[in-house]
Amino acid sequence: MSVHARRLWLLPLLALAACGSSGREAPKRFDPFTQVRDRSVQRDGHASPRWERLATLTGSGSGSRAFTVARGAIQWRAHWRCDSGRLRLAARRRLADAACPRRGVASDVVGGEQTLRVEASGRWRVVLEQQVDTPLREPPLAAMRAPGVRRLAAGRFYRVERRGRGRASLYRLRGGRLALRLDGFSTSANSDLFVWLSAAVRPRTTVAAAHSRHRVLAALKSTVGEQNYLLPRGWRPRDIRSVVVWCAPVRIAYTAAGLEPSTPPARRGRG
Repeated sequence: MSVHARRLWLLPLLALAACGSSGREAPKRFDPFTQVRDRSVQRDGHASPRWERLATLTGSGSGSRAFTVARGAIQWRAHWRCDSGRLRLAARRRLADAACPRRGVASDVVGGEQTLRVEASGRWRVVLEQQVDTPLREPPLAAMRAPGVRRLAAGRFYRVERRGRGRASLYRLRGGRLALRLDGFSTSANSDLFVWLSAAVRPRTTVAAAHSRHRVLAALKSTVGEQNYLLPRGWRPRDIRSVVVWCAPVRIAYTAAGLEPSTPPARRGRG
């Protein structure tokens, strides 16, 4: 069997392993709506590893910039690009030495305070990111607390194919924009998870979620922690009856939250 053929044969196995399959064996015919056992392992209080942006640096010529990588970060990386001349990048070790124009990525595992040293004869750009597995702690958007903002609906997450906890709340911001917030959220550790906004009322199975009208909002920011999502303009609250966390490669619904309309505050009568 050629190398190319072996790679093609492995692709289905990799897809199955991405969102919860053990990867030890592949069924002869994969049914995306067959319930998959939850074999994922997640340390208490830890999320699936994710990349967070630290800084975007640009310049022309040589110089140095300070930045800090969290002590508990798994690793950090620098996406770099240069337009002309030559570029040399170094922190605690050499990261790049290249003739431009060119782009690349370099990584390191040492955390703490760092200094990025740049030697360049032309314009350059560096994006610094760190990989962490800590819970995400996004505060509510300031617009969620502004006068006149209303929480339209809310509901708690429950298990579909994977465990799910926390609360989903849908807000209408001033100006009409909709926003979604997840509080106390957690689900099984994995990557390639997405947030769906669905017309289904409390879907309990993958089939119910997949066969209901839905729209993909965004990639899930973190499997643990508080997070905010702004909805594109033009989305209507009446079309959003639930929030579904969906695993794209295996095509299963991890967890969902049915959204119940919030009761508007009672108006005080006169006199």
